[in-house]
Amino acid sequence: MILRPLASMKLLLWTTVVLAGTPAVLQAQVSSSLSPQLNIAHRGASAYAPEHTFFAYDLAMRMDVDMLECDLLLSRDEVPVCIHDTSVDRTSDGSGAVSDFTLAELRELDFGGWFSEEFAGARIVPFEEQLDCYLRHNPQMRFHVETKDSAGGRAEEVLVELLQRKGLLDTGDVNDSSILMQSFDAGSLQRIKQLAPSLPTAFLFAAPTTPELALWVLSGSGPDYIDAFAPNSAAILLDPLIIQRFHANGHHVHTWTVNDRAQMDYLLDLGIDGIFTNNPDLLREAIDARGSGTTAATRNNPVELVSGCPGVAGRVVSQHGPGDVWAANADGPGVYLLAEAESVAQPEQAPVGRDVAGVRRGGGSLDGLLMIVLLGGLRLLTVLARLRARDDVG
Repeated sequence: MILRPLASMKLLLWTTVVLAGTPAVLQAQVSSSLSPQLNIAHRGASAYAPEHTFFAYDLAMRMDVDMLECDLLLSRDEVPVCIHDTSVDRTSDGSGAVSDFTLAELRELDFGGWFSEEFAGARIVPFEEQLDCYLRHNPQMRFHVETKDSAGGRAEEVLVELLQRKGLLDTGDVNDSSILMQSFDAGSLQRIKQLAPSLPTAFLFAAPTTPELALWVLSGSGPDYIDAFAPNSAAILLDPLIIQRFHANGHHVHTWTVNDRAQMDYLLDLGIDGIFTNNPDLLREAIDARGSGTTAATRNNPVELVSGCPGVAGRVVSQHGPGDVWAANADGPGVYLLAEAESVAQPEQAPVGRDVAGVRRGGGSLDGLLMIVLLGGLRLLTVLARLRARDDVG
């Protein structure tokens, strides 16, 4: 019985805030972001390819994004995998909760056929494979990572253990870190900060649903375990001054999910720091048109890349990898490969796709084969060098 009066009070409070700000909103002028405005690929380039697959991530990188967004859930054997829904029903040919499948069982499902026959056979992507694949393509790539289900706090523990093993805990702050954690659950962000104080965080929300959140929105600030705020675009359209209030307290503001060019332009004019989009090609054009984003040299995305992540796709078998180990650059953003994973599996076959916005979606099987040969040759040379070194010592 107490909840209904509280809900009414929150609605009244929010309405009062919006109405009070209306005259200023009508006179709103172009504002500056706290940093270069970011193009964040929502589940990859998910307007053009099945979300959270290598197809969508590959295409997003070709569209020259700043960050890849990934929703994380734990498989039954506690491997973080990239998937939005708590069940596999919508985006695969299977049925059931993600947490009821082992990684091996999830790999048997088709996560592409629901989108179109062109992508039939796409496999689930373990988070570790996403990291290794796109950091190998571009060591300066950044990842916006969402915890979808805390699993009683276990999800945060597993995630931090994985990032620590991979050397990705201390890679910078909210401006340049390789990993930016996000969640709708403030408690999840608090647990992450307790486990890994150096990981920057972003709090996702729509309209305020608690008095506490309403206070954060009104004041433009929140607890110290939240570095950035990420209201949805509808909340910003209702209250555009929200960006200025958070900026006044040094908080970056990212918003989701914007696929319309006119709305992109409006939010960029308001000084938004980052936009999640299913159409990163449109957002790239919008940001570049005003020169308010990162430079191409800073993004450092490759012009050409081998599709399907050969040498990485399919190799993770547990929470312990195998996977690469990275280290933060001492003199700038990004990371470098400190130690390569010991075993490399055969890659998934990536079918050739049609052109999307001038970017080819699929990959050439010859390129993939050449990459496998090169990796195999490099591994053989490494083994021979180790044997030679052992002989020299003995």
